[in-house]
Amino acid sequence: MRSRTTTSSSRAGRAALPVALAAAVAAGCASHARPADPVAATVPRPAPAAPAVVPADAARALRAGIVSLRVTGQDWNWRAPWEKTPPWNRSVTGLVVPGHRLLVASTAFGNHLLVEAQKLGSEERTPARVALVDQEGPLALVQVDDPAFWEGLQPLPIARKAPVEGTVTIHRWQRSGLLEAYPGTVRQVRSGRHGLSQTSLLTLEVQSGTEGLGESEVVVADGHVAGLITGRSGDTFAAIASPVLSQFLDGAARGEWKGFARAGLSWEDLTNPALREWLGLKPGETGVRLLRVAPNGSAGGVLERGDVLLELGGHQLDATGRYEHPLYGRMLFAEIFTDGCQPGDSLAARVLRHGQRLELTLPLRRMSPEAEKVPPYLFGRGPEYLIVGGLVFQELTRPYLGTYGDWTRRAPPRLLVALDREAAEPDPRWPRLVLLSSVLPDPANLGYQDLRDLIVESVNGRRIGSLDHLREALARPSGPYHVIELLPGQAAQRLVVGVNDARAAVARVQRAYGIERMDSAPGAAPSPTPGAP
Repeated sequence: MRSRTTTSSSRAGRAALPVALAAAVAAGCASHARPADPVAATVPRPAPAAPAVVPADAARALRAGIVSLRVTGQDWNWRAPWEKTPPWNRSVTGLVVPGHRLLVASTAFGNHLLVEAQKLGSEERTPARVALVDQEGPLALVQVDDPAFWEGLQPLPIARKAPVEGTVTIHRWQRSGLLEAYPGTVRQVRSGRHGLSQTSLLTLEVQSGTEGLGESEVVVADGHVAGLITGRSGDTFAAIASPVLSQFLDGAARGEWKGFARAGLSWEDLTNPALREWLGLKPGETGVRLLRVAPNGSAGGVLERGDVLLELGGHQLDATGRYEHPLYGRMLFAEIFTDGCQPGDSLAARVLRHGQRLELTLPLRRMSPEAEKVPPYLFGRGPEYLIVGGLVFQELTRPYLGTYGDWTRRAPPRLLVALDREAAEPDPRWPRLVLLSSVLPDPANLGYQDLRDLIVESVNGRRIGSLDHLREALARPSGPYHVIELLPGQAAQRLVVGVNDARAAVARVQRAYGIERMDSAPGAAPSPTPGAP
């Protein structure tokens, strides 16, 4: 029995399908007509693939439909949140789309400072700007305002259906001015996540020996764009499939892009016959048992923990959470929430609850990263922090965990347990997990200098569920000390810092560590400490 989250896989035949069958894909959504995880390589890779031979007419169309973008950005230092890291530069491939815009699949558009566009292999750079970005793709539309840039460019057609087998070519511009074309083979069409996203999208898997890809390279099949690459695992590349690209472009063209819907569920397989019988399933009846239901997801307020989800969007689920996609074969059910659907639509669901079979309706919702207890990403601003007596407090986020590199293996177990236990079921009363992330050595914190990554439970008798809670608690000490209680089972359980000692430490800490503000909150003064008169 395995606990699962929302991902999926599938395979289907290549033959063209009737129009009626294509229409059936959108039938699961009640109101929206159908317009569609990078992992570091850990296995030996085959020898690099030789460039593909592309006919001259096709090559001209590709040169006119693919550009290169140079993105300059700067991220925040999550270990020293009052600082930024050095600026970075990334080269990203852009796809020319109608409306004089460029479509990109990359996480580069979040903390970007400058975007420059290059076309036809030229070194000439034209300033560009980001018109729309959705990190749950991750997808972005980039605008170039100079009319001269668009001379000689022409959109490439986007495939209505992702290819399920056969050969493809992968394209990007080299710095030398050559348009690369490398061969690949479609491995499967599945449901998957891309970039930093937690949302399951239709994904094209392509096998190729090509080196150095993963930044929005264009996958082409039979002269049509089949997907944009977002990452690789070994010799297999994951690409956001063409139907998803069309869905994003259609919403943007209408000026009403609402994002991607997400279930907000985790579940367990029901492959054990005794467990199915104990739950009350009939012979031949299948489904999965829900372990968690996030209140801010599409299932929140409708489905419940312990429900057996039998059907979704008119599709019967098997004992592993898969259903039969009419175009792509067996696929995990998380993909139903985004396949031709958008927030505001609805899905019909059938569940077994306490022995009763219920017909329910799920209103589809986008899950904002800010609404999650441990946000999966933060862009456009730095981490919040508060420094008191040299103790540095932050809220737990996945970017913070990312400072450990392969954080699922290297981050402290106490943080991983908290992430697993708390992230799926946020309580609006305690929306965040607050950490003592580090200690800046100072006379005010003698004996605490080696502490880091500890979860705060309460301060001055008040339970802490956000930095705002912490600010309020520190502003009202019950006596001459700030008393900080940590979650039991950690390296320390209680810290005590004198209120006057914390006040006196402000100037020393600022001078010693080059910190302008001790509190990141908007409007906070540059130097005071909570508890000061």
